[in-house]
Formats: sequence, C-alpha cells, structure tokens
Amino acid sequence: MANYQRIRTQHSAEIPVAAADYWKVLLDWAAIPDWMPKENAPVPLVKVELEPGHRLGKLPCTRNCYFDTSKLPPGLDPSVLPSCIPETLLHVDDEARLIYYNMEGSGPFGMRNYLATTAVDELGPHRTRVTCAGRFDLPQGAPADLVKGFIEGVYEHGIIHGISALLQRRSRDG
Repeated sequence: MANYQRIRTQHSAEIPVAAADYWKVLLDWAAIPDWMPKENAPVPLVKVELEPGHRLGKLPCTRNCYFDTSKLPPGLDPSVLPSCIPETLLHVDDEARLIYYNMEGSGPFGMRNYLATTAVDELGPHRTRVTCAGRFDLPQGAPADLVKGFIEGVYEHGIIHGISALLQRRSRDG
C-alpha cells in the first residue's frame, strides 16, 4: 500500500419518508436517473443501464453508470472521470435493510478498491435514517480531500436526499 492512500467516507441523514419506500427505490439498481438531481447534480450522469445478462433481484447485479465528462466542474480534467463506471450490488439484507456494493475497475483520479454500504433505518412511520459509507484507495498524490468530498456529495445530495425528494414528489403528486 506504499503507493496508495486508504480513504474512508461516510454521510448520514434523517429524512421524512418511510423506510420501506426508500428501500424499494434503493434496490431498483438501474433507476438512478429517477432520483439523481437534475439541477446541481453531484455527477454529470447521462444514463444508467444494467449489465447485459444482469437483472434486478439476482446478485451480483451490475449497473453501468455513464457520465458526460465535458460537464465536470471548471478546472477538472475530463480524464479524471471515466465515461462509464460499473457498480455491482454484491449483498442485500432485506431484514436489516443493508446493501454492499463496489465500483469495478478504476474510478475518478485512479480510485480503486471502492466498497460501499448503505443502511436504511426506520425511526418512525415517516422518519428514516440513511447512512452511506465507503472505503477506497487512491494513488499517492491524488487529491484525497477532493475525491472524498465528491463521494460524500454523491451520498448526501444523490443517494440520501435524491431518493427522499423523489418519494416526497410521488407522495405529493399522488
């Protein structure tokens, strides 16, 4: 590990939606475009599709996330983000509402060995705590704080609050 630095990330928040509803959306593995914010998106996502031969409810299940690397924040070289990042759902515990997934290959800035969990805890009828955590390795010299902040931004604005906002819209719109 002398040439890499190990990074840990985590973000947790309480949201005003039912845990069972949140869980159902989270497990729709290719449905990121339904809940990822369109304005001020944490990532320039273009499309998501399941790997050929993979299907919901059967593990492992890989989704391919495609990005528009021309829409990165100013000052970031498009070569730092692959145009496609495969994420594989490895484990689902319906009773504990916990998933494990990983990112295949290399990610932004040479990130590798990304392994993440998302836990969905029911606090009340319409109160849920969602906790996203991950760990990954970055080459020495890569901007660790930038990559960590990027991942935690995806957790907060995408996974946690993006799914919550989708469920709140659905509830409001009937």
